[in-house]
Amino acid sequence: MPAGSVAKLLEGGSRFDVAILPQLEADVDAQCKGESYDLEVCLAVLKLYQFHPDQLKPPMVAKILIKALMNLPSTDFLTCTYLVPERVLDAAPVSSVCTVANLLESCKFREFWGALEPLRAELLPSTPGFDKAVRAYILSTFEITYQSVPKAHLVASLGLKGDSELAPLVSGKGWTLEGDSVKVSLNASNQPRPKQVDAAEAMSFPAMTKVLQAVNAAS
Repeated sequence: MPAGSVAKLLEGGSRFDVAILPQLEADVDAQCKGESYDLEVCLAVLKLYQFHPDQLKPPMVAKILIKALMNLPSTDFLTCTYLVPERVLDAAPVSSVCTVANLLESCKFREFWGALEPLRAELLPSTPGFDKAVRAYILSTFEITYQSVPKAHLVASLGLKGDSELAPLVSGKGWTLEGDSVKVSLNASNQPRPKQVDAAEAMSFPAMTKVLQAVNAAS
């Protein structure tokens, strides 16, 4: 469905009309099969499911959560889960998506790839680009945390088969392979910074004592 047509469906009170749900679901399916992503459409579907629980389709909810997960570190995934009933979050296949999301957001990357396998047969084949998006997020996490990473650790964290798959990802980030380590480019986040002293700390008891002494001496 053309983007303009979807936007028109969501205008005014139309977004609460259950009659538009099939068209919105079709748009979500199209998003999953390609590289497009429209959070507003996804949220509109979940909102209609709230108003019309008899129309709720757990596989569609799982697809929406997968697309949202691909946009970490944005808060899209969390936003979407707020609109999903707890009973649906706890049931397959949505529960499987929530499990891998928790591992990913907790930086348990090596566990994440193993837990992802149950979704490989069902949801991920119809969602191209998932692994690429997740690896981009993982790399960004390492980028703001480390200056040097053991190569074997990075390979496992990215769910790669070996060094040959790592090389293009590393070079694409401007990082370098040095023996058994990967050197991460220095940036504002992975370097030590001088401690910032706020006003409250500056006027702590020792500092305040010096101020009072100076005032008394001048009086």
